[in-house]
Amino acid sequence: MQAQEGVLKAPYQYSLIQKYIFDDLPLIAMNVARIGAQTPGMAYEIADGEPHFVTIGFGPMNWLLITPDIPAPGGFRAFDEIDVGDEEVPESEGDMLFYFSSGYPKLNRELANQVGQFFGKDGELIEEVEVEGGEHSNISEVKEQVLIEHPNYLDQAQSSFLSTHRFLTNDKTSTELPQHRYNCKTDSESYILTFDNNPSKLEEHSESLIQPAATRGLFFIPSLDLLTSLRMGGIRMGSLAINAKWKDH
Repeated sequence: MQAQEGVLKAPYQYSLIQKYIFDDLPLIAMNVARIGAQTPGMAYEIADGEPHFVTIGFGPMNWLLITPDIPAPGGFRAFDEIDVGDEEVPESEGDMLFYFSSGYPKLNRELANQVGQFFGKDGELIEEVEVEGGEHSNISEVKEQVLIEHPNYLDQAQSSFLSTHRFLTNDKTSTELPQHRYNCKTDSESYILTFDNNPSKLEEHSESLIQPAATRGLFFIPSLDLLTSLRMGGIRMGSLAINAKWKDH
């Protein structure tokens, strides 16, 4: 099995990060998953040899709907709303994450626009961040901390988890977890992606923040093999499938 490129590989100069939600997710979850699974192939064709990557993540509710498999010990659930000092930090949000990276912002935008066209009116873009440069942990050196390798979770091998935090001020929380850290519109605003093979550790990190985050997200980053299964229809929704109500007729 092979991890998605954006987990172990350092980003290129320009990156674009997007989060989507879907109002009728129980009805369209498998279609949403297939669009996500087809995105790396679509990106490869559009990039036409230009170095790039696109990483696809699934929010807790989305993954629960498309597969009964629990991808980590203790399960996989959204972060609850918490208080940091006198300020409220929102619960984590997002049904799908797309992390585009290349040497050209126009290429990232073209790839993202194509995904948006696929989702059409079914998808709502709730967060979008365009960034340049950044500071990045060498995740390939600590991949045993980031990638799932457990005999009880063979189907999820080489998968990972990712949390997102957007800060209106410069985050100063120290952590040993691998991260991609970006400055946003101003040098004081930051956007941080944190990786681990156990979502409980990401939740602990999120609850230990020194200053409150404006937004949070948590996503399962399936291996390329799992994405291929989704693209080929290998993972089913069972009773939640769109055609389930007609199965007995």
